[in-house]
Amino acid sequence: MEKVFVHPECPFSVNTFDLLERFYEYPTSDFYMANKKDFLKYVEEPLKYIFSQVEELLPDFIKKYIKSKWERSGAIIETNGLQLIAYSVALGFEELDSLDDAQLTLRFENHKLTFGFCAGTEYIESIMDNYKCNYKDSVEAIKILNLYKLPHQHHVCLTQVIVRTNSEWSKACNILMTPQESVEGLLESVTNLADQQPEEVTLYKITYMQLAISLESKQVLRYSAKQLSQKIAQTFKQVFPLFLCCSLNDNKSPLVITQYFSVYEKEFNRVYSIEKISEITGFQTSEINCWIRTINRKQQAIIQGPPGTGKTFLAKKLAQHLIASGDGFSDIIQFHPAYSYEDFIQGIRPQSQDGELTYPIVPGRFLEFCEKAEVCEDTCVLIIDEINRANLSQVFGELMYLLDDRQDTKRFITLASGKEFRIPTNVRIIGTMNTADRSIALVDNALRRRFAFIPVYPNYEVLRQYHHREETGFPVDKLTSILEDVNRAINNKHYQLGISFFLTKTLAEDIQDIWQMEIEPYLEEYFFDNLEKMDEFLWENIKNKLGY
Repeated sequence: MEKVFVHPECPFSVNTFDLLERFYEYPTSDFYMANKKDFLKYVEEPLKYIFSQVEELLPDFIKKYIKSKWERSGAIIETNGLQLIAYSVALGFEELDSLDDAQLTLRFENHKLTFGFCAGTEYIESIMDNYKCNYKDSVEAIKILNLYKLPHQHHVCLTQVIVRTNSEWSKACNILMTPQESVEGLLESVTNLADQQPEEVTLYKITYMQLAISLESKQVLRYSAKQLSQKIAQTFKQVFPLFLCCSLNDNKSPLVITQYFSVYEKEFNRVYSIEKISEITGFQTSEINCWIRTINRKQQAIIQGPPGTGKTFLAKKLAQHLIASGDGFSDIIQFHPAYSYEDFIQGIRPQSQDGELTYPIVPGRFLEFCEKAEVCEDTCVLIIDEINRANLSQVFGELMYLLDDRQDTKRFITLASGKEFRIPTNVRIIGTMNTADRSIALVDNALRRRFAFIPVYPNYEVLRQYHHREETGFPVDKLTSILEDVNRAINNKHYQLGISFFLTKTLAEDIQDIWQMEIEPYLEEYFFDNLEKMDEFLWENIKNKLGY
């Protein structure tokens, strides 16, 4: 028998799916009653526990629309031609009465755990009518809807009932729709399908719709309760727009959707275009496209350059683009000389428990990040600021093995805790490195070949655009000319003076302080063996060039 990995904190077990498999063979009330204790232990209690955790994770603006309902039966039920095992926990409107109502549901179905949105005839008609009738009035709402992707693993199941002209019998059949990337695409497909009128058909009616993710038993068992709850809650939030569409009627304006999305935006990542990054950072779209391709190909990259070139700012903007219109997230940590393997991966941490000192193995920041990313469908980005400030060989440890070939999805390592670990395929790592920092020598060749390197240098055009856009009135052209002179004198691309020192709206008032307290100390350190060379860059000389 094939060995199945079960997460130690998974609420379900192999017994859960063994029991359900036997139930599918004998879907009777007698079988249920004979195994009632096992159903309670392995199916019902874990299912209700997970759902209670999901409810806790849902934001208040979703909770106010819904109430919970638990359905249980000892037999498979027929719902519009679909066979569903009647273990369902659902969130629906106050009038939620049956599995046909519009709801966010979590259920065992066809040997799988399925969760998402489903609705019966009345609610599907409501969705289609509102979409067709209110489309022109809801242009802004549709635009916002399309800023977010639907779950990648979703399937759309529709049941149509056909009544032929030459007889009075009806035929029910299921349609598996092609996955849609946008809510508008889904609504349009459903509406077009409903409008089809074949010659021999007098009534063509969609009676059931489901937009959901289904996890096989092996997938379910490898998740902890926390991870599974997060995945289900995230899916509920993604498909909630369809649920909300069911609430619109003649008495409710389409603006309800627009108002809702002002809150919904905070839960998901908006589209963040490469053109927007180019506008803000001043880099060409061709360059940014190249960087994005490199990060996705290599899956880890380091942005390197002299101080003040906006490396961290650029990393954040690239991360924003990479996680856009999906359910991923980004996080940032900063390395320093005292940063350790225990901080990053895992280690023993003394803790006080019931008055006694214990020494559990606690996951570090990277392990926590990966566990959270594993339940996301889309890209997740970890930014490591000042990556070369730590002893990287020590901090990464056996992680170096996993970083070597990210394309090999079967690469695992066994951690000190005994846990098998791999980096999820949707994880991207972006580091930043100050090339003027002498600790750059600590980045050995073994680590260098595991990362792609993106060089950035002072971009004077960004400085010009900023002051023109903010209308500061500062003589920015004179300043950029001075900076070009300074960097020619430095004559080393790794130590050039960056522009971020001067990206402030009050530069006219602050320029003397910035130059004397930030720029001069930096130049003194670089020209420590030739101080005469920096005389021309002292404030007394610079202020005349600026017209002060």
